[in-house]
Parts: sequence; structure tokens; C-alpha cells
Amino acid sequence: MTVSCLATDQAESLRRLAGRGRSEVPTPDLLQVREGLRVISVTSGKGGVGNSSVVVNLAASLAASGQRVLIVDSNPGVGDICLRLGRQTPYRMSQVLAGEIALEETVVDVGGGVSVLPAGMEMQQYSSLSPRERVALVQGMLRLEDRFDYFLIDTGAGIAANLTSFASIAREIMLVVTPEPTSITDAYALIKALSGRDSSFKFRLLVNMCRDNQEGATLFSKLSAITGRFLQVSFEHAGCILHDELLVESVKRRGALCRLYPDSKASAGFKHLARKINAERTADMVPMPVAPMASSKLWRNHELSS
Repeated sequence: MTVSCLATDQAESLRRLAGRGRSEVPTPDLLQVREGLRVISVTSGKGGVGNSSVVVNLAASLAASGQRVLIVDSNPGVGDICLRLGRQTPYRMSQVLAGEIALEETVVDVGGGVSVLPAGMEMQQYSSLSPRERVALVQGMLRLEDRFDYFLIDTGAGIAANLTSFASIAREIMLVVTPEPTSITDAYALIKALSGRDSSFKFRLLVNMCRDNQEGATLFSKLSAITGRFLQVSFEHAGCILHDELLVESVKRRGALCRLYPDSKASAGFKHLARKINAERTADMVPMPVAPMASSKLWRNHELSS
């Protein structure tokens, strides 16, 4: 098959993902997210700070309270989170892009109210998509929204096309940092880049692997002061996750720490974070008084940064 034929087939597959006809290709201006669906991108400025651990255990903690959670694994590669949880990834995103299977068929139920969409692909493959094609991919993902209460998007580390595209529907970015100097420096650089790209992003800082809550609070205060002074960007303190050796054991056992060791130090932090996020979602869903002639808004429109 020639390169031009491959590109044509891929474009047609993406049109089908978006639920559009051949004559109408999605445009990167507006994306719609169902009211009540909470979408959070979890990212970091550098690797090795525990992004995937945060996503897996936050998902398990949210699901334990009765929420339906979809983990969108958009790390480059194939099915890392599924493998981490002892499940196989039956399909690859390249098969979706080739039109061989529907996006819905790639979703893996890992039990306990949590499912995984293995959306990762090689960076070269993702970078070759046009902004409009990326929108089609995201819109295909949004066709799953009625099945879940939360999308947790593991975007991996650094600044990449998948982060900015997926963050466009999230509008909320949970930035994971550790007390290491390089993690803090890279986190600042990521905040600078993303806030410069779109000032409407809502940032939250989660301090992972800290010795105690005081260390996490101090790190947040310092980084918050710096970003407020030089970037005019403010963000919230999501909380702290304490360093816990049992996390390594949970990875070996291919399960979520919060399920295998519910009384561990780190589990307490994830449970607290889940309660906080759930409380916010509940508050957001409380109907607001409206004027007699006003119509209720059922959809939130989100601008795409492309």
C-alpha cells in the first residue's frame, strides 16, 4: 500500500471515529463533554515521578466509592497500565486508525468499576496526525462518555501533542511532582509551556513520594509562589502521597495499592484525594437557580488547543 493510500484510509477511519460522514471532517475548534463527566489529565514534567501509580490508585479509590472510571492510557507504547494490572491488551490503537476495529472494542475491563482505554501509540505515529485528526480521535473517545463518571488520562511526562489534545477536553491538569529538584524544575517548565498555550487550564499540584505532609505543603508553597510571581499562574494543592515501599509490592503483584494494601500510608493519601474530587463533582452537579425564561445548559463547550 502506498503512503498516500495509507493516509487516505487513516483519514476515513478517523472520520468514522468522530461519527462524521466523508464530507465533514471534525474541526479543532469546539469539543463537547457531557455535563457530569469529570475529565482529568494526569501528567508531569519528567518521568519517574509515579504518574501511572497515581492514575491507577486514584481510579481504584474513586471506583471504591461507586464511581465508574475510565483510565485513558495515552503513554507512548502499548498497554502499560493493562500490563501493570495483570491484563492483556487485545488490540492496538494502530488497528483503530486503520479502521480494522472500533475504538470501543479496545476498552479493557480491569474489574472493580475501572476500565482502561489503551490509547498509547508511538510518538512518531501520533505526531503524524493533523490537529483535525487528533480531534477526531478524541471525539471517538468521547463516544464512551455515557458509560463513565470519570476519565483519568495518563498523558505521560513532558510536553507532547497527546497532552495538549487530551487536556483540551479535560481543562483540568493534575501535575505530579516529587521533592527532587529536577522534578520541580521540569514541573515549572511544563506549567510555563501549557499556560502560555492556553491560559484557561486549571492546574492542580500533587506531591508524590514525600516524607510527610509538611514536606509536600512546603514544596507546594514554594512552587506556587514562583509561578505566581513569574508566570501569573495559580494552581491548587491536590494533596500529598507519602513514600510507601508497599507500592513496589503492589506493582509486583500487578494490582492497585489501594486494593491490595488498603491500610498503607500511600493508600490513605489516594483515598483522601478521591474524597476531595468526588465532593467537588457532587457540588458541580447541584442545579443552580435560573431565571424563569432561561434554559439550562446541558453541555459544556471546550476550546481545543491545537
